[in-house]
Amino acid sequence: MPKLYKRATATELRHLTKLGGPLVVSNLAVVSMGVTDTIVAGQSGEVNLAGLALGSSIWAVCAVTLIGMLAAVSPVVANLRGARDEAGCAQQMRQSVWIALVGGLLVAAALLAAPLWSQWIQTEEPVRRVMVQYLQALAIGTLPFAFGSALRGYCEGMAQVRPVMRIYLAAAVLNIPLDILFVFGWGPIPAMGGAGCGFATSIVCWCIAIALYWHAGQDRAYRALDLKLLPPRPHWPTLKHLLAVGMPICIGAASEVTFFASLTLLLAAYGATIVAAHQIGLSIGSIFYLVALALAQAVSIRTAQVLGQNRPKRARFVSTVGIGSGLVYALFTGVVLISLRDLLVLAYTSNPDIIAVARNLLLLAAAFQLVDVTQAMAAGALRGYRDTRVPMYLQLFSYWVVGLASAWWIGEHFWGVYGYWVGICIGLGTAALLLLLRLWRTCGRQLDKHPAAG
Repeated sequence: MPKLYKRATATELRHLTKLGGPLVVSNLAVVSMGVTDTIVAGQSGEVNLAGLALGSSIWAVCAVTLIGMLAAVSPVVANLRGARDEAGCAQQMRQSVWIALVGGLLVAAALLAAPLWSQWIQTEEPVRRVMVQYLQALAIGTLPFAFGSALRGYCEGMAQVRPVMRIYLAAAVLNIPLDILFVFGWGPIPAMGGAGCGFATSIVCWCIAIALYWHAGQDRAYRALDLKLLPPRPHWPTLKHLLAVGMPICIGAASEVTFFASLTLLLAAYGATIVAAHQIGLSIGSIFYLVALALAQAVSIRTAQVLGQNRPKRARFVSTVGIGSGLVYALFTGVVLISLRDLLVLAYTSNPDIIAVARNLLLLAAAFQLVDVTQAMAAGALRGYRDTRVPMYLQLFSYWVVGLASAWWIGEHFWGVYGYWVGICIGLGTAALLLLLRLWRTCGRQLDKHPAAG
């Protein structure tokens, strides 16, 4: 690997901070909405919290699938921007609307059909009822969620991350009163319990999409973008390229989220207490993970920009600095999770049975942060290289063959819910190792293609 020269390292850290700082805030705003949902629903009872936990796990799969389908927008736009092709950037955005439209309609249909397929989930009937109502409420916001994801990817690829940050911060603030209103009711609005969080999230998705659309039409940074309510005629080469890069990202990201969701569903048979503790542990861990995910997004954007400038050596250097900074962050978060685990769990619930399990799960969360952050940073760098197909296979193998199998075996035969979390660590560790090896090979191949480039 290349030497970390001090001046060059400082320069790249400044670039990553400039990109990553607002992305961190945006991602924290997103996860804070889920935390707010969990806290507010938890105050309305154990059944509502368990129903929200199951529904959130399923929605996470749907949301990540849509985000993944549109994940190519950011690195592709960043690469074109590095080559100063603003017309090409605008073309990618306009065509991505078709992907958002088709994907959003399919996911909305799946959520509306929840009463049909929810019978396969083994849990108490009151918990299932809350889960179904929550998912059907989310169907209202699926299309604006998909469209907003495309717009966000375009803005971030154009390095306009601060306006996105402001929009998502405002959305996080709006989500708080909406959660309280729909969960507990007020005036003509009845109390909906955990299902009310679905209506709150849908309204927030509409507000985000409208705000991003207005921003994209007003800011001079997007002068080449002529965005209309109706998408232009499909341009199949552009759509094919976006899907060729984006669908492997979609499958890889969805495989990780479905890996976690499947564990939640497997734990449903253990009862509401275990499911609620598991959800609290994942919710707290996701707060710290989304900071790392923002850093990975910054590495992806910066790597794509540098490659667009035909500088493969610098791109490899960016990847190295990004992974190194991610490891430092993972060590820091591990210390925080261990030392403050009691305080963090008490923010969610006062139930002593749930607290007893959740505080122990956070010890394991501290362990898997290290490997999870590493694999996220490596995957982000590979997206900057637009190398997504092989990483998808590596992620599928790591999560579903290694991770899920070891989680089920250790959990069912030895340590219950704690065994499942040990399996999480094993699966994520395998993904981290394989993706690092792939990144090293991809960097080398890019240098071989352009040996004289900087």
